[in-house]
Amino acid sequence: MLLLALTPTRPEAKSRWRTHALVVNSWGGALGKAQAEAFFRPFAASSGASVLHYIWDGTLPVLAERPPIGRGTWMLALMEDSTARIACLQGQLQRLGGSPGSADACGVPALHDGIALAWDRGRVPSAPHWADFWNVVRYPGKRGLRKDPRSTLEIALMADGVPASDVYTVLATPEGVARAFHKLSQLRPYIVWWTDAADSARIIGNGSVLMTSAAAGEVAAMQDAAGHRDVGLQWDQSLDDVLCWGVATGLDDATRAKVRALLTYMGQPEQVTRFAALYHGRPVSGPQPIPMDAAFWQAHLPELTKRFADWLAAPS
Repeated sequence: MLLLALTPTRPEAKSRWRTHALVVNSWGGALGKAQAEAFFRPFAASSGASVLHYIWDGTLPVLAERPPIGRGTWMLALMEDSTARIACLQGQLQRLGGSPGSADACGVPALHDGIALAWDRGRVPSAPHWADFWNVVRYPGKRGLRKDPRSTLEIALMADGVPASDVYTVLATPEGVARAFHKLSQLRPYIVWWTDAADSARIIGNGSVLMTSAAAGEVAAMQDAAGHRDVGLQWDQSLDDVLCWGVATGLDDATRAKVRALLTYMGQPEQVTRFAALYHGRPVSGPQPIPMDAAFWQAHLPELTKRFADWLAAPS
């Protein structure tokens, strides 16, 4: 857990502060640090509202296991758009507008974070593509992939020659799903799995892998730090993952007012500019990431998550 805000020193004041704090679940790593600097700390200082920032993995099971409202229970959470859509229809997030059957009105846009190919430039001088990612003969070494069907299956199909514009059309068919898993099976002995954005940068930065799919903002932050490997980012065939804020159900009026105040604060131009200067999730120019299809994943995430888990559990 990261604890962010002005913390009272007296024990009884600290207890009251925790009880009435605005609890926010978000990523860790460079993204979490940038949000703390651009949003949470200045909001707490200007409004007097305490903010507790917990790091979480943003998955549906964590949302489903959320305990009743009480001290330490999250009130605002950062998640992928596809996660928010499913949670919205399951009644796990507060509907902010739209019709009851719509999944478009439960998330407040937060940011776009690119998932790109990161590679060790000290060992591979020229920029590889996803097809090269699978070529362990020419480029021997471990590969990093996200332990989630999202992004991983799209990458497998692009590595197998499917044009980026056709990925979701192919993946929507049983043959396309089988093709993606067959491609993953070819690389399986070489895969190092990552589960959170910060970890994707860590495994390439410490040399655990030669190449990896990675949260580009985390890699960019690592590139700016001293003492790390020379890591490149390939933006061709990268993916644009949209993240949004979800508001918990069951909040009282006072808590909802605090949540709205923080959301409003984070949307102000000054804060948006401050955050953009701290976290670089997409390139300013050049090739732009391919939008991940949130509607596709809303429809297919449960079944493909099970298929992915079964594939992971199967003998190599």
